[in-house]
Amino acid sequence: MQSKTNNTVSDKPYLNLLQKVDFNPIFIMGDHRSGTTLLYKLLVATECFNFVKAYHILKYDELLFNHINQTEEQAIQELAQLFKSLGISNRTIDKVIVTPNLPEEYGFIINNKTGKRAGLNPNNLPILKELCRKIQLVSDPDKPLLLKNPWDFPNYMYVKSVFPAAKFIFIHRNPIHIINSKLKAIRLMLSTRCEYTALISRDYRNILNQPLRHLISRILYSPYFNFALSKVTQKTVQFHHYYFNNIIYLPKTDYIYITYEQLCDAPKTTILKSLDFLKLKSKSNFDYESVIEPRPINLLPEVTKKYDKIFHKLEPYMREISGSYAEGYKEAKK
Repeated sequence: MQSKTNNTVSDKPYLNLLQKVDFNPIFIMGDHRSGTTLLYKLLVATECFNFVKAYHILKYDELLFNHINQTEEQAIQELAQLFKSLGISNRTIDKVIVTPNLPEEYGFIINNKTGKRAGLNPNNLPILKELCRKIQLVSDPDKPLLLKNPWDFPNYMYVKSVFPAAKFIFIHRNPIHIINSKLKAIRLMLSTRCEYTALISRDYRNILNQPLRHLISRILYSPYFNFALSKVTQKTVQFHHYYFNNIIYLPKTDYIYITYEQLCDAPKTTILKSLDFLKLKSKSNFDYESVIEPRPINLLPEVTKKYDKIFHKLEPYMREISGSYAEGYKEAKK
């Protein structure tokens, strides 16, 4: 066995092993702040899937080395100690508990390798394929691979074109609540150093390490300017229009959709519905209700002020996905 103290800890000598690794991915598709993290966590808890972990992101270039040389557990423990030494207990923005096995987005690997936050494209596709093969090789080869990356919600037709056998689980949430949550999350990330995100995201580290850029970002995304709401609303509308306009081209046998509200109200039923679509059976007795923590929406003043305009930009999507979103609009106007 080679020692981890050796400077040659690298996957390079083992990359040829990936050539024979096959995979058929399942993608969770949803906008940022739509509930993709909760859905990912609950699906992973069924023990039916391989998935991207925080460990895979932070130790990406030595995953094969650690697996082959039986040093994976050592590396995971070292990572847990690192989290502890940095005072990292949760993700800050949503209080999700952080461990090396925390399900995470493959987009962080793309960002760290390319310096760009982006959905899948021909330039970064080889990175994702390598990541998928690595995870399948170091995990249970009989389990399907479950993936998520919100940047690919407005990009799912391209994803389908490069992974023709892929299945999709779409999660929807009232988009006005998404906009509200995005604004809160961005402002928190810019006003507080989130150590965990700084570890896994090259883009976030760059912002923190450039004081002028950091200051300008904080000012622009503050409640005192219209920029933040306009920018976030524009992107959210763009993402949801893409879904609404393209879903007719995706075979109905290849996707299922749920809502965040359904997931919170009936987590076990919703998860079993998703597994049934994938023709899988849960391998655990996980208590799904135990991780549901209802939180009040508390719309920001600027969101409340612009509620009418935002709703009308998204009305076709909101009525198509859930009549309750339109009913929520009526309630908000009372």
